[in-house]
Amino acid sequence: MISAVDEKGFEVSAGHAVKGGKYFCPVCGSRVTYKSGNIKVPHFSHFKIMDCLRYFYKSESLEHLKIKNDIYLMLSPEVKVSMEYYLSDIEQIPDLLVENRTALEIQLSSISPELIAERTRGYHSVNINVVWILNDDNIRREGGYCLPTHFQLSTMQNGVLTTYEMTHKKFYQYILLHHIGFGRWIYKRTEVSVFDCLKLILLRDTGCHTLKRSDIKIFLKKERQKKSVLNPVLSFMYHLGLTEDTLPDYLCVITHVERWIMNHPVEWKLYLKFHLERKSFHMETFSHFIKLRTTIDTPDKKKVIQQLLNHYIMLYNSQ
Repeated sequence: MISAVDEKGFEVSAGHAVKGGKYFCPVCGSRVTYKSGNIKVPHFSHFKIMDCLRYFYKSESLEHLKIKNDIYLMLSPEVKVSMEYYLSDIEQIPDLLVENRTALEIQLSSISPELIAERTRGYHSVNINVVWILNDDNIRREGGYCLPTHFQLSTMQNGVLTTYEMTHKKFYQYILLHHIGFGRWIYKRTEVSVFDCLKLILLRDTGCHTLKRSDIKIFLKKERQKKSVLNPVLSFMYHLGLTEDTLPDYLCVITHVERWIMNHPVEWKLYLKFHLERKSFHMETFSHFIKLRTTIDTPDKKKVIQQLLNHYIMLYNSQ
């Protein structure tokens, strides 16, 4: 841990601690030892970590401690910032708590999207916003596209991922504009300040994007390779009398609301075209067909479904 409490009850950062001093864990109250010297980042450590609630919450690497210390030093001259402040109401310990209203969570290792969402709900329940900070080196970029993992996507706030690059101590925001299938996103990467990271990100309408015919051919080829007679995409194409060359343009357009769903952009639109033309559409079955992403701010599924329907009608009327 980076901070502890001294004998008088005052918070002390590891950077200002002295050897031989008596320090205590701010969570469990037990004695901790101060470590420095050959270690890159001075820190405190429990004698018996199993006795502390903090142990059950998370363990930290030296890389994690280094980033936390870097960010603390960037923020502390300008704003009130606490390290590892124990929020007893929700039994959570943010890496950094800024002005008692924004939690910064440094997440270098992969954890489940469900756990990201659960911790985020905890902060929101006590009116604290949270920004998840990822390791910039772990964001995969290839062929002009960004390919975030499911875990990385779960930290997305209004279509934005926040990262930290350790070597040059820089922050970046990845604006994920459109998912074009197979984990590939059209994106914009922007360097920002640490203070920009604290700002609540407003929902962005990223407009529309039309898939290339080459992307559609790759998608259909992969669907054929599944060799399933129950494949919905190929079944819809067959019954609608469509081929990859005759697919209507409006079925190839992606809108910003699709960032919340895992379905391929063409797949769900084919579903609607098929069932609407045959007057067999049912809201409940369509809702089951759509798979939502788990992110920290995914809207209610009913809202997403309604937006998808509205966008489909808009695209259909524009053809």
